[in-house]
Amino acid sequence: MYVDVEQKNWDEILPYVTFAYNTAKQETTGFTPFYLLHGREAETTLDTMLPFCPNDFDDNNITKIAARAEESRQLARVHTLRAQDKDRRRYDSKHQMVSYAPGDLVWIYTPVRKVGLSKKLLRRYFGPYQVLRRLSAVTYAVQDFDPASRKRKLEKLSMYCVLDESRSFFIVHTGYFSNIPKCIKAEFIASWACSQSSVVSSSQR
Repeated sequence: MYVDVEQKNWDEILPYVTFAYNTAKQETTGFTPFYLLHGREAETTLDTMLPFCPNDFDDNNITKIAARAEESRQLARVHTLRAQDKDRRRYDSKHQMVSYAPGDLVWIYTPVRKVGLSKKLLRRYFGPYQVLRRLSAVTYAVQDFDPASRKRKLEKLSMYCVLDESRSFFIVHTGYFSNIPKCIKAEFIASWACSQSSVVSSSQR
């Protein structure tokens, strides 16, 4: 199921997508969202073709359905906690805590969006900025090299990488990093990606 080329009919498809999501068994909880809310599975087109059984909706069965629904919600909470713990352990096994010292040059993670442009192809890191001091285990105070700029408290940083400017066609022919102060340019040359560096973020834990 797709939207049209101009992506203007998504609202017409939304009810079908919502129904598909609500009737799909979730890996984390082990149940469908519809079942956790109503205590029974939703009726699909196939169900309407089958004979109707009125005994399924008597007073006694409704009580059982409500009890079963509450039991399923409790079980879903347990499954969710287990899944979160599993995700945390997987994340921690691949990431290490990164610390920065006063004077270090860093990039600042600043997600931006522009109408008509792909978010994946936009710049996400800006800088360089200089670390002034460490405020907590994951938060730093940094400042731009522009004297008029104000200090900022940030959590998402990435180390300012070293790059051979003379070998980069992109840098040489666009002057992309021409605003780097001369006092540090001889020692540090910007890498606009730094995708291999770890990102410090308490919000991701």
